[in-house]
Order: sequence, then C-alpha cells, then structure tokens
Amino acid sequence: MTMLLAGCGAATSSATRCPPLATYPPAFQSRAAGELQALPAGSAVGQLVVDYGRLRDACRAIVR
Repeated sequence: MTMLLAGCGAATSSATRCPPLATYPPAFQSRAAGELQALPAGSAVGQLVVDYGRLRDACRAIVR
C-alpha cells in the first residue's frame, strides 16, 4: 500500500496530499461502465481501469 500512495507525495506540511480527483457525471459513469463490461475478459484496458479505481479509493481515504 505504501508504494500505491507514494504517487500522492508529501506536501510542505506534515500532511500527505493527493492531487484533486476528476469528477464524472452519472451519465458518463454509466456509459463508461457499459464500455468496460463490453471489453473481453482479461483485457489490459480493463485492468488499468480497475487499478485506477483503487488509486482513487486510496486518495479518497487520505483526504478524509
């Protein structure tokens, strides 16, 4: 987990900060979910999306 969060870097204070996360409207999220489901099993792009989701979750946990 430390390596995953290393990309967030440390701010000048003692707090760790992540860059702001992009927000996506519900219609866009639904469209993206449909496109992700249409990918073949084991797709490299699908794995990238899953990894990105985990990174976003980790950044959200830091911000809270």
